[in-house]
Amino acid sequence: MANIQLSVNPSAKAAIFEALQAGVSENTALIKEAEIYLKTVESTPVFHLTLIEIITNTSIDVKVRWLASVYFKNGIDRYWRKNTSNSIPEGEKAILRQKLISHINEPVLQVATQLAIIISKIARYDYPKEWPELLPSLLHLVRTEDDLVQQRALLYLHHVTKSLASKRLAGDRRAFQDLSSEMYSYVYALYSHINQTLLQQMETSNADIVGATMEKALLCLRVMRKLTVHGFKTPHQTNTVMEFVQASYERIKNLLQYRQVILSNDSLLALCEKYLVVHCKVLRDLLDFHPFSFVPFIRMTVEFVLHYLFKPENQVLLFDSFVVQSLNLVKGIVLCAEYRPAKVIEDTKEPATLEAYRIKSEVLTPDSLSLMCRQLIENYLLLSQEDLHLWETNPEEFAAEEGGEAWKYSLRPCTGCLFLSLFHEYQSILSPVLISMLNESMGLIPPNDMSRIIKKDALYNAIGLAAFELFDEVDFDRWFSQVLLQELRVKESNYRILRRRVVWLLGRWIGVKLSVDLRPLIYETVLGLMEPGEDLVIRLSSAVTLRSALDDFEFNAEQFLPYLERSFSLLFTLLKETEECETKMNVLNVMSLLIELLGNQMKPFLGTLLQLLPALWDASDEHNLLRCAIISTLVHVVKGVGSNTEDLLHCLLPVVAYSTDSEQPAHVYLLDDALALWQAMIESLSQANPQVLQLLNNMPQLLELGSENLIICCDILKAYIYLCPDEFLAMYGSRIVNVLMEQIVDMRPEGEMRVMSVIESMLVNRPETAASIVSPILPFVVSSLLDGSSTALIITSFFSAISRVVLASKDIFFQVIAEVARREKQTPEFVLDKFMTLWIDKMSSVFALEKKKLLAIALASLLTCQSDIILDKVCGIFMRICETINDILPPTDSGEEIDRLVYAPGHVQADEGEEEVDNEHLKRYISTRRSVDPVFTLPLPTYFRNQIAQLEAQVGSARFQDMTQTVDNETLEMMRNFLSHQPRNNQL
Repeated sequence: MANIQLSVNPSAKAAIFEALQAGVSENTALIKEAEIYLKTVESTPVFHLTLIEIITNTSIDVKVRWLASVYFKNGIDRYWRKNTSNSIPEGEKAILRQKLISHINEPVLQVATQLAIIISKIARYDYPKEWPELLPSLLHLVRTEDDLVQQRALLYLHHVTKSLASKRLAGDRRAFQDLSSEMYSYVYALYSHINQTLLQQMETSNADIVGATMEKALLCLRVMRKLTVHGFKTPHQTNTVMEFVQASYERIKNLLQYRQVILSNDSLLALCEKYLVVHCKVLRDLLDFHPFSFVPFIRMTVEFVLHYLFKPENQVLLFDSFVVQSLNLVKGIVLCAEYRPAKVIEDTKEPATLEAYRIKSEVLTPDSLSLMCRQLIENYLLLSQEDLHLWETNPEEFAAEEGGEAWKYSLRPCTGCLFLSLFHEYQSILSPVLISMLNESMGLIPPNDMSRIIKKDALYNAIGLAAFELFDEVDFDRWFSQVLLQELRVKESNYRILRRRVVWLLGRWIGVKLSVDLRPLIYETVLGLMEPGEDLVIRLSSAVTLRSALDDFEFNAEQFLPYLERSFSLLFTLLKETEECETKMNVLNVMSLLIELLGNQMKPFLGTLLQLLPALWDASDEHNLLRCAIISTLVHVVKGVGSNTEDLLHCLLPVVAYSTDSEQPAHVYLLDDALALWQAMIESLSQANPQVLQLLNNMPQLLELGSENLIICCDILKAYIYLCPDEFLAMYGSRIVNVLMEQIVDMRPEGEMRVMSVIESMLVNRPETAASIVSPILPFVVSSLLDGSSTALIITSFFSAISRVVLASKDIFFQVIAEVARREKQTPEFVLDKFMTLWIDKMSSVFALEKKKLLAIALASLLTCQSDIILDKVCGIFMRICETINDILPPTDSGEEIDRLVYAPGHVQADEGEEEVDNEHLKRYISTRRSVDPVFTLPLPTYFRNQIAQLEAQVGSARFQDMTQTVDNETLEMMRNFLSHQPRNNQL
C-alpha cells in the first residue's frame, strides 16, 4: 500500500484537484476545460486513489468532494472489471475498498449517498470473493451507538442489498438467498428495535429526534424489503418473514395516526409519508413476486383498505400516494392470475389458488364491491382543485392524455384502473350499481352547483371507462339524443367540465355502440365544440374524439365529406393556436389520419397545411417527437397528392435531407419516419432533379448502420433505379454497390434477398452498364452458391442476378468465375464446371416461373459461348430449358405457341406478389418490364430455336449429332417438338 501511495505524483494530484475545483465553478469555459482534462486522466493509474483522498478530506469544499465522488462512481462502470482496458490494478482496488468502508462517518448526506452507490457498485463485482468483509463490517456498524455512523451504515447496507438483489443470474440469486437467510433475523431484530424506539419517541419526543429515528427506520425497512422479496424462494415458509409482513399493518395504522399530529411540519410529514409508502411497497412486491406467500394477507389487506379508504370517517387520515399504493394493491389481488381457479373449480390443482379464491369470495362481497364502486366514483375519480387550477393556468397540459404507467403514481388514473378491473371481474354485480347511479343523476344540474357537476363528471368518466362492459345495459343513442345533447347546450362556465366530459364520452362509445344514422349528428356536435370560441380543453378533447370517429371500423368516408372542409379548417386553427409539443403532435395525428382516409378529397386543403409545416419544423428543433409527427403528416400528404409531388419538393427535400443525415444527432429519432417520407416522395415523382439525387449522399452511411432499416433503404434505391437509372448508376452505382458488398457478408438471408433485389433492378434497367458496376459483389454470390449453405430463396435470387449478368456480358461472367478460382486457388475450368453443375441441379428447386425462365434464357445464351465445359453439360441444359418451356406454354386449342410471360401489346399487368405502390412508380416498373426485361419480352421457345441453330452452325452437324446422343430420350423428344414447331406471334 505504501509503495502505491508513494508512486502518486503530487503534481498530478494537484492537477486533478484543480480540475475538480474548476468543474464546480460558474465559468462554463473552465468547466469545459476541466471535463476534457479529467476525461484524459481518468484511465491513468492512481486517478481513483486521488479521488478517494479528496472525497474523504472533509476540509475540502463539499462541491469539490461531491464532484470527485461522481467521477469515482462513473469510473466503477468503466474501469473496475478485470477484463476492461485500463482496469484498476488489484492492489489499488484493495486500498480503495478499505478507504471507502473506513469513511463511515461522512457528515454530508449528498456525498454519503454517492459513497453508498459507489460501494454498492463495487459489491456487485467483488462481493463476496474479493470483499468478504463488506457485509460483516456493515452489520457490525449498524449496531453502533453513534447515530451518524449507524445512519451511514444503514444507508450503505441499503444500497448494497439493493445492488445484490438486482442480480438475475441463477447463481447470483442463490447466493443472495443464502445471504438473506443468514442476515434476515439480525436485520429484522435491528428494525424491530428501531421501530419500537420510534413508537416511543412519537409519543414523547420532539420532531428532530423522531425524524432522525424515522430516517434510520426507513433505511432499515428498505433493506428488509429487498431481503423479503428477493431473498427467499417461498417466503411464507419462514416464520420471521411472515411475522415482519404481518406487523406492517399495525405500523401503517400507527403512522397514519401520527401523520395527523405532524401536518404542520413539512419535512417530518414528507418523511413519514415516504415511510408509509415503502410499507405499502413491501406488501405490493410480496404480492407481485410471491403471490402464494401473500395468500394469508389477502383478507387483512382488503379489510384494511375497506376500513381506511372506503369509510368516509377515516379518509381524513389519507394522502394521495398512500391511496395510490393501496388501490394498486387491491387491483393486484383482483387481477392476480395465481388466484384464478380453473373454469371448473374442482379441476384446480393448486391448493393455494383455491384458498385465495375462497378468501376473495368472502371479503369481496356484493356489498363491499358496491361500496367500493360508489366510493371510487364519488371520492377518487373526482377532479381536484389542483386539476381545476391546472385547467385554468395550463389547459394544454391538463388536456394531455395520461397514459403509460401513470396509474402507478397518479390518483385518478390509478382509480380508473382499479374501477375497470373490478368492473371487468364483477360485471354482474357492479353494472346495476352504475346504472342506478346514472339514473339518479339524470336531469340538468344547476350551473352553480359545482359539487354535483364534479361528481357527475366522475360518473360519466366511469361510464366511459366501462363502455364495453355496459354494451347491453346502456342505450347510448337515446341517452345521447335526450340527455347528453342537452348538457352540451349549456354554455355557463362551470358546465365546461361536463361538456368536456361528454365529448370525451362520445369518443369512448363511438366504437362500441353508436348507430350509423347518428354519426352525422356526432360530427356536427364535435365540430361545433372545436370552434375557436370554445374552451381550449373542450376543443382538444373534441379533436381526440374526432380521431376516434375517424379511426372507427364503421367510418364512412362519403358520410363525412360534408364535414371535411370544416374539420380540416378547425384542426388547422387548433394547430396554429396551441403551443405545447405534445398538443401539436396530437392535432397533427388527427390531420394525418384525415389525409390518409380521404386521400384525393384532401387535395384542396393541403396547401394551407404545407404553408404552416415548414415554420413548425423550424420552430421544433428541440422537440424531436413533434418533428416525427410532422414527418408522418408529410408522408400522408405525399400519398394523398399522388403524382403531383414535384410541387412539394421545396418542403420535403430539406426535411428528408436533415432527418436522414447520420451526422445529425436527431436522426436517431427521425430516421424511421424520414425514410418512409423519402420512399413515398421518390415513388411519386415523375422525374428527378439534382436535389433529389443529392439525397443519395446520405444513403451509404444509412446502409452501414446495419439491417434495421435495410428493407426500406433497398426499396428507396430500387425506386431511384427505376426513376433515373442512368444518373443513379453514373453518380452513385459503384459507391452503393461497394457498401452493399461490405454489408452482405454478415447479413441474414432476408437481408441478402433485399440486396440482390437492388442489384437485379440495376441489371434490368441498364444491363450492360450495370454488369460492370455490380461485378465486385458477384464473386461473393458465386462463392455463396458453391458452398451450398444458402436457402432455396437465396439460391434463386443469386442465380437470377448471375443470369442477368450472363445476358448482359459473358466476359464479365467469366471474369467473375476466374476471380473466384483465384481466391479459392482453383483453376477457372474447375470452378466453371462445378458452378454449371450446381446451376443445372438447382433449377429444379426454382418455383417462381419468371425466375425459372430467366435462368433458362441465360443457360440458352451460354450454349453459343464456345466453352467445352458448358457443351459437355448440354444434356442437363437441354433438359432444364425444355422443362421451362413446357411450364410457360399453356395448352391451346389452336396449337399456337404462346409464352405466357411475354406481354402482348396493350396488356398491363404487375407481377403476382408484387406490391402495388404509388402509380408513378408502378407505371415505370411495368413499362421497364414490358420494354427491356427479356423475361417479358423474349419468347423462350423462339430464342431456344435460334440458339440451337447457332450452336449447330458453330460446332458442325456431326458434332452436334454426337452431343445430342448424350441427351435422354424424353428431353430429345421435347426438343424435336419445339424445333419442328413454326414460331408465331406471341399472344396472351
